[in-house]
Amino acid sequence: MKAVHFGIRQRLSPALESTFFDPEMPAEWRVAFLLNEQDALWVGRDDDDVDTVLAELTDAPSPVVVVVDETRWSPAWEWLAQDGFHRVIRLQDGTAIWRPGEEGAGRAATVGLVPANADAGQLSAWLKAFVGQCPEQGALFVDGEPPSMATVERLQTLAELMGT
Repeated sequence: MKAVHFGIRQRLSPALESTFFDPEMPAEWRVAFLLNEQDALWVGRDDDDVDTVLAELTDAPSPVVVVVDETRWSPAWEWLAQDGFHRVIRLQDGTAIWRPGEEGAGRAATVGLVPANADAGQLSAWLKAFVGQCPEQGALFVDGEPPSMATVERLQTLAELMGT
């Protein structure tokens, strides 16, 4: 099976400060802490910690799939992509994003979004559908507010059981 990487889309959500991160943890440590729990990172149009993310990725011991909104793109991302250790996906207006229920809606996608969900059967079906349409290794993000690290963990477990 193809490799699938997992993360949360709203990694800067205030809800994570009370449910996932230690409230005493400095903001600049949160990217590194998050990368201990997931191997995909979303840099959205409103994310103001791009320099911290780039610094943490430069020192990251393991490869990460990074999805970067076009509004946050810079030569530094280009350099990181060309370095080849991390997979960097530039999210532009025409970039295909897979979502449950939109399986036949267009081109194959290497980036997917799923809502938080506790139903292992549903998550398994979504994971199989995403992997089935993905042309290469992909990144599947849990979307929604508040972010659900529990859903990320369930997806990671299912992927291990499926052999992805």
